[in-house]
Amino acid sequence: MNNKRTAILVDDESLSLAVIENYLKSYNDIEIIGRFTKSKQALEKIILLKPDLLFLDIQMPGMTGFELLQALHGKLNPYIIFTTAFDQYAIQAFDVNAIGYLLKPISQEKFDTAMRKFIELPLQTNMMNYEQLLHWLKPVTNHAVIDQLMIKEQKRIFYLPVDEVIYFEASGDYVKVMCENKSYLIHESLSALEVSLSPQKFVRIHRSHIVQAGKVKEFIPYFNGEYQVVMKNQHVLKMSRNYKEQTARLFKGL
Repeated sequence: MNNKRTAILVDDESLSLAVIENYLKSYNDIEIIGRFTKSKQALEKIILLKPDLLFLDIQMPGMTGFELLQALHGKLNPYIIFTTAFDQYAIQAFDVNAIGYLLKPISQEKFDTAMRKFIELPLQTNMMNYEQLLHWLKPVTNHAVIDQLMIKEQKRIFYLPVDEVIYFEASGDYVKVMCENKSYLIHESLSALEVSLSPQKFVRIHRSHIVQAGKVKEFIPYFNGEYQVVMKNQHVLKMSRNYKEQTARLFKGL
């Protein structure tokens, strides 16, 4: 008889999945029964496999973590541990009301704290109220939109209007801010930056790029549903098919 608790991992970043899997190796009573980088695919398996615990990223292409939770409502109530990159305001809300809220990069200490909470909870019933949970999530989804970025250089600090940005590019622990004639580096993750940008102006086209819609010159069909995106500064970026639905929100007909 298998008395292990089951877990499914959902995150569009393979590195984050690998970190969680590694941390879970020391929990012999937890069995990973699914690991997904696409939330829509994960939804079907979550309903089918009925995990006790769900590690869930919030900002994902196609279907966000919020939308996945709404789709689960009334069908299944797994315990949730969030894995994402939001600001301290959101973290404080989840610290009170959620089983776990792990800010990337995920530390072993925070992970173990969340797991201790989960292990102490009853196996058969999750009393999480989804309407209340979605209410708690509203401050995150209504995150204040920024209109300027603080740029720190060796001899000065200044504010750059986001309207001057052509695109953002992930660069290790930094984000490259690409403008018409110059680029800057900011110490930020692309996912954290994404939630602060206007969804009417900016869209993520790839795990490594967010573009300003008004700075796109053309789309060139590339391969298997992907496109090359030519920006107005003539830089050519790749649009992944995983972000096609998200991109089509601002560019109808793709």
